[in-house]
Amino acid sequence: MGMGKRRKRKKRSLYDQSSMDTILFPLMLAALAKLDNPFCESLLKKCLKKLQLSLLTQTPNSNIPPSFPQKLSNDFLSFLPALLRSKNPEIASRTAEIVGAATLLSLDMNERVVSDAEILKGLVAALSSGSKRISMAACNAVLDVSTTLIGRTRLCDFCVVEKLITDTRDSISPRIGLTAGKLPILVLYTAVTLINSCNLKNLSKIPRELRKTFLNYLKELWRNVWAQMLLIDIVDCSQGRYYFSNLRTNHLAESIFRLSIDLDQNPIACIFELVKKSMFGPSNSDFEQFMLCYWEDSPCLLRNHLQTSNDHEDIFNPLVQSLNCKGTVDSLLSSILCNLVSCPPICSDEFDILVFLEEVRDKLGCPMIYGQDIRVIKAVEEIYVLKQGSLKKEVHFFKQCMNSFISGPKLIDAVAIQQCKEAHREGYTISLRGMEFRSEYISAIADSLAALFGQPSVGANLYLTPPQSQGLARHYDDHCVFVCQLLGTKKWTVFSRPTVQLPRLYEPLDCILRSEDDCVESKHMQFLLSEGDILYIPRGCPHEACTVTDNSVSTADDGSTGFSLHLTLGVEVEPPFEWEGFAHVALHCWNHNHKRSPDPSSLMGTLNFISVYMLHVAIRLIGDHDPKFRKACMVAAIPLHSLDLNRKMFSYVINKIDRESRYLEVFNRVQAAIGNNEDIWKQMKWIQHLFLLGEMNDEIEWNYSLTEFRDYISYRHMEVEDAFVQLKSKFCRDISFEDACQSFNKVLEKYKKTRKQYMSGMLSLHCT
Repeated sequence: MGMGKRRKRKKRSLYDQSSMDTILFPLMLAALAKLDNPFCESLLKKCLKKLQLSLLTQTPNSNIPPSFPQKLSNDFLSFLPALLRSKNPEIASRTAEIVGAATLLSLDMNERVVSDAEILKGLVAALSSGSKRISMAACNAVLDVSTTLIGRTRLCDFCVVEKLITDTRDSISPRIGLTAGKLPILVLYTAVTLINSCNLKNLSKIPRELRKTFLNYLKELWRNVWAQMLLIDIVDCSQGRYYFSNLRTNHLAESIFRLSIDLDQNPIACIFELVKKSMFGPSNSDFEQFMLCYWEDSPCLLRNHLQTSNDHEDIFNPLVQSLNCKGTVDSLLSSILCNLVSCPPICSDEFDILVFLEEVRDKLGCPMIYGQDIRVIKAVEEIYVLKQGSLKKEVHFFKQCMNSFISGPKLIDAVAIQQCKEAHREGYTISLRGMEFRSEYISAIADSLAALFGQPSVGANLYLTPPQSQGLARHYDDHCVFVCQLLGTKKWTVFSRPTVQLPRLYEPLDCILRSEDDCVESKHMQFLLSEGDILYIPRGCPHEACTVTDNSVSTADDGSTGFSLHLTLGVEVEPPFEWEGFAHVALHCWNHNHKRSPDPSSLMGTLNFISVYMLHVAIRLIGDHDPKFRKACMVAAIPLHSLDLNRKMFSYVINKIDRESRYLEVFNRVQAAIGNNEDIWKQMKWIQHLFLLGEMNDEIEWNYSLTEFRDYISYRHMEVEDAFVQLKSKFCRDISFEDACQSFNKVLEKYKKTRKQYMSGMLSLHCT
């Protein structure tokens, strides 16, 4: 045989697809058949190690070139469930790691793995194996699977969240959470990750009692974390960068919020009747008398009707007791401010709470933000004096915070809380917004008041004012206010509304009030509020207030004597819940029930579409100059104390629409809007939400081009005018009060549902 060169045999890699299928698969199959044999068990471990290595080289950020197959065959997938249930820690844990690595290869591979019910059942079994090694590997696999939407959805469907919640609850105490071992922290991290991936349907599948138990666990853990957050670099935790082990605090806050969404966390029984009795009087007719004589018209002092009764009948007595008011002002401020987190604003017409969470998740659970949650202000004299008195302006203690777009938001940490105490000693008022989201008791009062007036919600602010001081300068509000004096004494001056028109919510306010216009003696009233008194101020009435003290009583250095603490309850009448809004809802309801042409693309369908649009605009134009259209609609008020009055008001509104809805005025208004590049629908955008209530499928789009609108009207001027007049007449003739009420209540419930979900979530985040 010659000495020529021998041809080298090509070495087959164990990591290419054909090798895996022709070599690893038979070896693993044979080893599985005789696992009681030490050699077979060792062989299986080696095969799994080779398989894992082949997958790890293909995952993102791998340092090994991706020269291996991009998927597992169905034969290998069929092995995984049995291997995940193995009692051998090395086999089961390595299999879990293989599952995780496989799901990271591609979206297709992830979908194939999570579509296999047996693999997911095997992961659940591995989580509760009792072996630390197996459980940690299974947790990591779950985290890998949850990198895709379909993976998260399938894990939630297989009750993985329930299993993780149970394991977390049983394996780690929130009191020692920061020093717990790696496994409990990993289980907690995995549970929080999946909870934050759940939709409302998935969350509702978690057994209620288990959810409440785990929520209480997380809240106790949150209290421990929160105490540390106030003491660290506040900028880091505001961006969600503060970590509890490997868990970001904003992720923990989001889990608490999500688990609270549809749980009634308020342990306070319904106090509706007590609120009504305490605020308006013991007689059933007292509230009706208030509505007839004062509501949205005149200020009035509601004396404490329970001053001679037992303390347990006073709705504000438990609140005063809970605030630790018997100590110094410093201790009062500490007890309040140290427990409050930021409440990110939610759009008034947001109907999907998960959309809100998606927008604010990086900010959830951070300390209060100056300007948004808290203000530290006082009113001081201007340098000039007007004819009939001086004009005051508001000064902020944290001056630089008003330019937050330059320096970033000011967060109220432990240092800022101390500065608030110093500011109070210098005459500044501490103003806290959104107290209905921060105190369970205040939220119960606000809910009761909202039901009493038939509105979706009621806001609540708290004001702590030093002796002989004024916090806010003279101003008026776009909502009605009930001032509840909790401690101290305060003098209020309320001026007559300068116009018969009620200011609308969210519309710009004329904040600069000239003293020569609103300081005339005959146009204002003064009220001295003592503890237990309640003052009603209608929207649009300018007002100001300052603390007063008895000169014979000395004031301590910390301002403990003579300060004032009051709570304001604001009834915000949003556009859908004015009588104008009721008219829009009635038109929508009637058009749905009496639509003649189901095809919007037909001539009749288009004419109907245009006419409905124009009638909505006509209603808006009437509301701009008729004060009654801006009044709060009380159709949904509890009790239905004024059903006859509501019917009369409805008749007035419909007759007004019938008489004063003029086609030419609407056409000219549209023309002017086009000329001024104005969005004529801006103030009526909420109407589009009527189509989300499930009562009709309509192709109407509220971003309809005004130019196209104008051109169509001009092209078919006579036809559009005739259609408008006919539609208006039919609507005003045929509309039913009962049908309109039914649709109105659907809108109200939609608004209330999201507000309730937001309130429940925020209350759980406050460490009170």
